[in-house]
Formats: sequence, C-alpha cells, structure tokens
Amino acid sequence: MAEKSSLRPVIKVIEDKCVNCHRCIMVCPAKMCNNGSGDIVDHHPDLCIGCGECISACTHGARVGIDDFDLFMADLKKGKDIIAIVAPAVAASFEGAYLNMNGFLKSLGVKAVFDVSFGAELTIKSYVNYMKKKNPPTVISQPCPTLVSFIEMYRPELIPYLAPADSPMMHIMKMIKRYYPKYKNHRIAAISPCFSKKREFDAVGLGDYNVAFTSIQTYLENGGGPLSKYPETDYDNPPAERAVLFSSPGGLMRTVQRYDKDINSHTRKIEGSPEVYHYFAFLADAIRKGSAPVYQLIDCLNCSMGCNGGPGTGNRGKHLDDVEYLVERRHLEMRKKYQPDTLWKKIFARNKLEKLLDSYWEEGLYTRSYTDRSAIFKKMVKAPENSEIDAAFVKMHKKTKQDILNCGACGYKSCEQMAVAIINGLNKPENCRYYVEIEKTLKTEERTKNMLNQVYDHTLEEMFKSIDGLKSLSGQIGETADCVSRSSREIERMVDTIRSIHATLEHNAETVLKLNESSAEGKDRMHKIGELIAEVSDQSEALIEACGTIGSIADETSILGMNAAIEAAHAGDAVGKGFAVVAGEIRKLADNSGHQAVEISNNLKKIKELIINSRESSDHAREQFDKMASLIDAVKNEELRIKEAMDTQNAGSSQVLDSLGEINALVTKIRGASAALLSSGEAVVKDINSLKSMSETGVSASSF
Repeated sequence: MAEKSSLRPVIKVIEDKCVNCHRCIMVCPAKMCNNGSGDIVDHHPDLCIGCGECISACTHGARVGIDDFDLFMADLKKGKDIIAIVAPAVAASFEGAYLNMNGFLKSLGVKAVFDVSFGAELTIKSYVNYMKKKNPPTVISQPCPTLVSFIEMYRPELIPYLAPADSPMMHIMKMIKRYYPKYKNHRIAAISPCFSKKREFDAVGLGDYNVAFTSIQTYLENGGGPLSKYPETDYDNPPAERAVLFSSPGGLMRTVQRYDKDINSHTRKIEGSPEVYHYFAFLADAIRKGSAPVYQLIDCLNCSMGCNGGPGTGNRGKHLDDVEYLVERRHLEMRKKYQPDTLWKKIFARNKLEKLLDSYWEEGLYTRSYTDRSAIFKKMVKAPENSEIDAAFVKMHKKTKQDILNCGACGYKSCEQMAVAIINGLNKPENCRYYVEIEKTLKTEERTKNMLNQVYDHTLEEMFKSIDGLKSLSGQIGETADCVSRSSREIERMVDTIRSIHATLEHNAETVLKLNESSAEGKDRMHKIGELIAEVSDQSEALIEACGTIGSIADETSILGMNAAIEAAHAGDAVGKGFAVVAGEIRKLADNSGHQAVEISNNLKKIKELIINSRESSDHAREQFDKMASLIDAVKNEELRIKEAMDTQNAGSSQVLDSLGEINALVTKIRGASAALLSSGEAVVKDINSLKSMSETGVSASSF
C-alpha cells in the first residue's frame, strides 16, 4: 500500500500553556521541526520524528502526545468489532499486571487480545532469516518507529541497512490477518507505549487505533480501576518466550541469542537521545570507510529505558532497575514454559517453539520497505550559504568569533544551527541569549540616552529658569545693595541726628539742672523778699504810727504856735513881734509837718497797700516758683529718662551701623557669588548642550 506523502501529527502543542522556554528544542533530536519564531514554540509534523522527548521536557504541559483512546472507547460503545494487541512494555507499566490488562480490555468489549511479544518472536525469525540469506554488513533494528522516521527524514543513507522486516506490532497484525480469519475484518487497537506507532500504521497500512498506556492509566485512575479488579486473562495467541524482553534495552539482542549465542559480541546496543542520533550521524561514513568496527546487528531504541520508558508510559523518571525488574520477572516466567528441567525436554520445547513460530511465519509475509523522506526536509529547510549565516549572525549581534558562544540556551547545539533556524524562519534573534543581552545593553543605553535627553531637556529648562531667577536675583541683590546703601546712609544720618539730639539733650539737661538750681535760688529769694515785705509792712505800720505821732505833735505844735501868737500879741510889738514871728514859723512848721504827716501817712497807707499787694504777689509768685520748681523737677526727670533712652538708642544705633556694615559686606559678597553662580549656570547649560549633542550623535552613555 502506498505511503502517505505527509506524516500524521503525533504530538500536539497546547498554545496557552507554552511559555516559549525552548526546552522542547533543546531535547529535540530534529531541531528544525520546531518553530520558535512566534510567541510559542510550534512544530511541523512532517519534520517531527515523534520521539516524545519534548513531552517529558516540558514542565508546563504544553506538549502532549496524540493517541486514539477516545475514538477507541467511542467505537467500543458503538459495538464495533475490535481486537487488541498489547506491547510487551505492559508488564513494566502496570506493575506486572499484564494479564489483568487482558481482562480489562475484554470488559470493555474487545473481542480478543494478542501479545506483541509473540510478534517479536516472529520478528527475530525474520531478522535471522534475512541475515543468513543476504549477509548484510549490518542490520539496523527497526521496532522503534521513531528511529525509522529519523532515518527516513534525516539519514536516508542508512535506509539500506534498516532491517527489511516488520516491527513486532506489524508482525502480530499480519499474523492475525493471515492466520486468524475470525478476526480478519476486525479493527485492531494497539495498546502501546509510543505515540509514533500510528505512523507505522500509516506506512504499512495496518492498524486502526494507537492507544497509549498513559490514557488507560488515566481512565483507570478516574474510576475505571484498579487494574487488579479485572481477571487475569491469557492472550488469544500462543505465549512468547524470551521476546517478552523486547521492550527493554538489549531485549532484541537477547532474543537473537536463541539462534546465535555470540550475537552480543557482534551487536551494538544503543538507546537514548542524543546518543543514538549521534551514532547514526556517523554510521554511514564508518560503514563506507571501514574505519570503525561495523556491528552485524544494531539493537537501537529511541528511549533510554527502551519501550519501558516510552513517552506513552508513566515510567519516565522512575529507577531503571524497578522498571526492568517487572519485565525480567515475566521473562523468567515465560522461559519456564519453554525450558523444562531436563535437557531432553528443553530440546523438545525449543523444537516445539520453532515449529510454532514456523507455523505463523512465511517468506515475504513480514517484509517491510522504507521511504526516503529527506526531500521534505530539504524542501522545507534551506541549507544556507556561509554569507547567509554571517548575515544571520549580524542580526544576532554576533560580529566576532568571541560572540559565537554556542551556549545552547536557545535550545540548539550551536549558534550556527540557531542561525540556520532563523534563516528558515523557524526562530528569531530574540531567542538568542547573547542577542537579548546585547539588546538589553542597547535598550539600556537607548533608555539611558532617552533618560539623559529628558534629564538634559529638563535640566536645561530648569537651568534656564534658574538663570532667569539668578538674573532676577542678581538685579534684586543689586537693588537690595543700593537699598542697603541708602538705608545705611539714612541710618547714619539718623544716628548723627540721634547723636545731635543726644548732645542737645545733654545740654538741655545741664540747662534744666541750672534752671532747677535757679528756680530753687529764686524760690529762696522770693521767701526772703516775702520776709522783707513782711518786715517792710511791719515798719510801714510803725511809720504810720510815727506819722500819727508827728501829726499829733504838729497839732500840738500848731496849738502851741497859736498860743505863742496869742502870747506875742499880748506881749506887744517889741517883745511879741519876734515871738510872733517864731510863733508863726512854728505854726507853719506845725502846719507843714501835719500836712506832710498826713501825706506821709496817706503815702504810707498806699505803700502798705502796695506792700500788702506785693506780699500777696510774692506769695503767689512763691507758689508759682514752687510749681515751676516741681515742673522743672519733672522735666529734669523726663529729660533723664529721655537721655537714658537716647543713650540706649545711641548705643543701638552704633550696633545698627556695625550690622549695616556687615550687611553691606555680605551683600557685596552675595552679589559677587550671584554673578559667579550665574556664570557657572551658563557654563553648565553649555556643558549640558554639549552632552546632549554627544548623546544624539551616538556616544555611549558609559563614556560619560
């Protein structure tokens, strides 16, 4: 049956779980099947060998295997006729309960269950028959569909060395179709440890369902199990012997030992990624050149634990001995069936086994051919020229040999492999660690440059504001200096005035002191004048009395003169004439004296009134002098207080003058500092402009 031109997908990417970590690329033997050029790592089925390494490597659950469990269960429910074939790894995957698996499958409606281990026995017969007849330089075993896909896609030069015989699964399927006509038209479900088995179905044209052990385990855990609750049920085909070891590394070689005891010395047993792929990469050259030992048989498997640790099992991560022990235990059980105690019985049992195998084997029934699929890879993945790789390196910022780190962080083996992926659109420079570091540096520098430009612009803006402020401040400082100077001059004039007032006050104080002394002296004199006036008043009283006495004497004298005149008249002219003259004079004197006495008395009375008035005035003047003296004392006291205040103000004025002098000096310094600061600000603006110019022309920020 013709093979399909494109390969069936056996691995699915769950996009919303993929974090683009590239672990899948790192473990993938066929790097270019992955596409990391987007936000996730997708893969192309036509380039994927289905090894399942990415499933185990992905810790996010973004890679899962594709099997037919759901369809298998749905068709069983529909009542479709289905038989099952079970891979020998079942013993390792279900704690040795491989016969219970048969009971479980039949409980689901499976009509019959066949053991792929018996197909493995037939496979060994096919291998031995081919090797005896063709004597090839080497035979690459092909039970692993992953390795078959790898050779078909990436190492087609090894196709001639692939065993031209079917895998154990295909042997058992063809055996059923040929020797079990009852199930000829039944659908076949392979209970398998491997997701890529479905591709073998497509290649050979047999097989309907590939059901992974993991799907059955999930079903049992979710209500269908445990498996031990189902009865142990034998297979519907004859039991296998040592071929039950096929699922373990070297199991094929150990089965061949039944025919060739020394086969182990002619066999290269190799398994696990990347060892098996590295081995195949150089095998064709080794065969052609004959420069290395070429083994008669290459017993190879993709998985390091063999099929026991296939991606469709739950055994990856378990201890190898724990897993293989279950297979070895079954192996011992099966050997006992075919190798009884006695030698004769053993020979008979072996002959019986050989006859049994012969009854299910015929020439040409189990042959297998292969397809060179390398054209698909060549079509999808371009082999770039060195110049293209160099251009890709430039995109990755790899400009020197020192930049080619081959660190593997991208998932590829080398920077060149990563460059090939980028050239083919299967990846992007952003997934290169070195590129990211350089980009980070460049972006950091760009961010730094942008930040610096922002700082420059902001600083310039603030500096211009500062300079404007400094200019304004400088002008204000100048005005302040002028104002301080004017104030200083005004205060100096005020201080001079204060000093003048202080001097005047001192002079006034002396004058007031003298006035006080004069008022005291005047007061004393007024007291004395008052006493003199009183004394004059007393003397005027005496004078008035004396005037009264004079008046009385004048009256008496007048009477006496009158009497004398009378007597003179009596005396005659001779005697009395002279006497009359005397009497007349006496009378005149008396009259004058009386008259004068009256005038003096009147005058004295007036004088007395004046004296009395003068005394009153003197008393009033003395009272005024007392008041004036009191006021002078008050003025003197106020003058003293004013003088004390002026003394304090005078001292304060001196301090003010000293402070003004210091302020003047400080303002002068501030003016100088302001001018210097303004000059510095302008210099800073100039420097910032220079830095900004350097930044814009691409000078690294680190050089600043």
